[in-house]
Amino acid sequence: MSFTLTEWFAVLPGTSSAAQRATARLKAADPGACVLARRDGQPWIIGRSTRALTVAHSAGRTAALIGAHDVGEGQLAQALPLAAADGSVGGLMCWAGSYHAVLATSDETWVCGDVAGMRPVFWVECGDAVLVGDHARLLAEATGTVTIDTAYLALHLLGPVPPLALAESGATGYQGVRAVPPGTALRLDGVGRTTVRPWWRVPDDERTLGEGAPVLRDALRRAIAVRTDGESVVGCELSGGADSTALSALAYGHVGGERLINLTRAPADPGNDDLDWARRAAGAQPGARHDILDVGVVPAQFVGLEAPFALDAPSPSAASPRRAAFWWEHAASAGIRVLLSGKGGDELMPTALSYLTHARRRDRAASRRHIKGWAALWGVPEQHVKAQAADPGPYQRWLADCLTHGRDDSLGWEAGPYAPPWLTGWARTMLADALRAAADRAEPSHERPHQHATIAAIRALARWNRLQSDAASPFGIQLAYPYADQQVIEAALATRAEARTSPYQNKPLLIAAMSGLVPAANLTRRTKGGYSSDTAEAARPARAMFAKLLSDDCELARCGLTDPDRLRTALRGWDRADDRTDLLLHLTLMCEVWARTTSNRPLPAPVPFEETPC
Repeated sequence: MSFTLTEWFAVLPGTSSAAQRATARLKAADPGACVLARRDGQPWIIGRSTRALTVAHSAGRTAALIGAHDVGEGQLAQALPLAAADGSVGGLMCWAGSYHAVLATSDETWVCGDVAGMRPVFWVECGDAVLVGDHARLLAEATGTVTIDTAYLALHLLGPVPPLALAESGATGYQGVRAVPPGTALRLDGVGRTTVRPWWRVPDDERTLGEGAPVLRDALRRAIAVRTDGESVVGCELSGGADSTALSALAYGHVGGERLINLTRAPADPGNDDLDWARRAAGAQPGARHDILDVGVVPAQFVGLEAPFALDAPSPSAASPRRAAFWWEHAASAGIRVLLSGKGGDELMPTALSYLTHARRRDRAASRRHIKGWAALWGVPEQHVKAQAADPGPYQRWLADCLTHGRDDSLGWEAGPYAPPWLTGWARTMLADALRAAADRAEPSHERPHQHATIAAIRALARWNRLQSDAASPFGIQLAYPYADQQVIEAALATRAEARTSPYQNKPLLIAAMSGLVPAANLTRRTKGGYSSDTAEAARPARAMFAKLLSDDCELARCGLTDPDRLRTALRGWDRADDRTDLLLHLTLMCEVWARTTSNRPLPAPVPFEETPC
């Protein structure tokens, strides 16, 4: 199955002959590629891009920014001396937005992406040179061989997400292609040696609520401005939740009602009150348009599985291609090019319950109030909350045993991981061995478990969101995720965890930041819409398609990762599955779809959906 991209880039080797050979390889992978930037008269960056590309030269150095930013050539040139003094490209990552930075000197090249993972960096040895770019599959194609890494595929069967130490180990879905962890930069010297160096660290959470709220509000405003300035129409996915409501209100304040279109997808579950809250938020924006796509208008989940998006890695959007395409086609028909999404707010604002251990050290009274509040909210004894909030112990020990401890450790260093019951014993052993090996050298992203847990969740979602962006791009839509921007992440993570999470108020930091901008009623919302019943309704008529796709001959079974009999049993009961099993089935489905598209193996012919019983 063809792998096409409307936006990508790769940095060419420094010598003219190597650059020519690399260009030929990349153009063979994508005949539509062109030179995006030159250095010393030679092609330097190749690819496709409709995003902001700024290049500046100063004192023998050349820098480029690629992505969502508003930095001009003069501003970038002024920052070049600072970047050189910093000793890496990290000095160029100080502006609002989400972008890649490339810095070249006489004897080295630096490439880095963002801190969340929305702008990944990959590299591969290709002939006598090293190619660096933002899409792993394209680099694999440039080498002439695309081979799936089975261990990487197995890792993505774990729920809810792979442990951070393995997800950021450098492996990709393609043998031979390596990944650079977010918050680090790849250095390539004059003879092709590569090193990876960190340039960013997770901040300590020390600001009070009063100090952190205005910083967060300003960071979100700048994140929206970078993406919406100059756009005649701006779209916002308005679910009715706090995160999307905040973005909608800020976008309304920046672009005005005549340029804003809010898009809401009505839930199938009558008990889900998201739509009511979305209407309240949109009703406070005179002049803004609010499009509500009713149930029955939007294609159901799983429709179109026989013709999925071909993406860089396993993605949830690949499992429901027609549903996603309908959404983006509607946005494009309304004149929208930039579509704001609140995805990421749920990962950034709340935090693991282990925050109480640290909060107790600086404010015992506040910690006690929170313990009492969580106990009352959940209807459990306070001792139960204290047990869940206990220090999870050394990160290395947790990581080594996380797949075999047999207890719910979702409130410790990271959520999960949970192995699906249909995972083979061989696959489980392989993953457990990989975790133990990684534990020997792993370090948490922050010494405070709740800070590490938050950044792990942010990066897990960013890996999916950037694939969603790739899928939307051919429809003319640029998806924007402000909650994944560096300045927004820093504003939240630098604020005390007990100000980000509370049993007495939903997302208190975000609510404080949006006070006076969002309708007061929306600020007091305590409910949260669920969509499990939507999935159950969609899974029931799709069972025949699942059976064909995940048969004994599926790619996952061929790789020795799944037991077909146990998987068939789980698929038959998908419409009655609990939330964890539902998630694990989704992950298995998306991994199978990706494996087939990557290996160019045709997917099963469409099966007529069964009639849903009344």
